Amino acid sequence: MKTRISKISMLCLLMLTTLSISLAAQNDDLKKMVGKWSYTMEDPMGGGSFDGTITIAEKGGAYIATITSPMGDMNTTALKLENGKYVGALDIPDFEMKVALKFKDADTLTQEMIFPAGSDFPAFPPIEMKRAK
Repeated sequence: MKTRISKISMLCLLMLTTLSISLAAQNDDLKKMVGKWSYTMEDPMGGGSFDGTITIAEKGGAYIATITSPMGDMNTTALKLENGKYVGALDIPDFEMKVALKFKDADTLTQEMIFPAGSDFPAFPPIEMKRAK
């Protein structure tokens, strides 16, 4: 009986250690994203291209992205890891959209716009962003 309890205790300890290491690694990626990133994208309405920025900051233990574009500023909910990307919902009234962020390489961050299934919005290619200087 003691052997079984010892094995279960060791397994629980191993799982907690693995989870702790995994969460620390995720937090490190978010910490590396903190700062201002700039991008240029084609206007989805056909009006040429425009420049914008995304500023990622830590607020109260959560990481939030603020997107600045000609349409104004939009904030995300806390960024959470989903399928290898950090995803946050945008605070757009009466409209559902999420933003997914991930590193392409050390100097490039990609942003994808995620619309609800069945929406009329076309899929946009990921936007590449460079750290603003």
